[in-house]
Amino acid sequence: MKNLVERTLTLLVLGVLTLGSMAHAQRAQRMIKANIPFEFGVGDQVFPAGNYSLLSTAPALLELRDAEGHTLAKVLTNSVETLKTPASPTLQFSSEAGRYSLAQVWQENYSIGQQLQPPKSWAKTAKRHSSHTQIVAAGNSQ
Repeated sequence: MKNLVERTLTLLVLGVLTLGSMAHAQRAQRMIKANIPFEFGVGDQVFPAGNYSLLSTAPALLELRDAEGHTLAKVLTNSVETLKTPASPTLQFSSEAGRYSLAQVWQENYSIGQQLQPPKSWAKTAKRHSSHTQIVAAGNSQ
């Protein structure tokens, strides 16, 4: 009888853990599609204006994909939080000396977004130039 109770509890715990990780994986796999109208950087790579998708594959990992779904870049991100939850997916770009770099990614109806590190090359010019922020509206494919 004791063995049966232990097995039942073990199966129950494993079932809860499996369902919990599946729910987390579904949330982590949200994709944003966007038409970015200017040349921009992600990490230390530069990409031309065009249609892209961003896939959040883990809480701290972001993939940039081209219109055909090919992975162009993978970057580590930090979490950033807002008090005003965005009603639609949003990409936020920083502008430094006329160059744009992806700075933050916000999923629809989530108060926690992903923040990217600015390109290393910007560290030298950051003190000499003012920076601006550009918002790009994006679509959610799911």
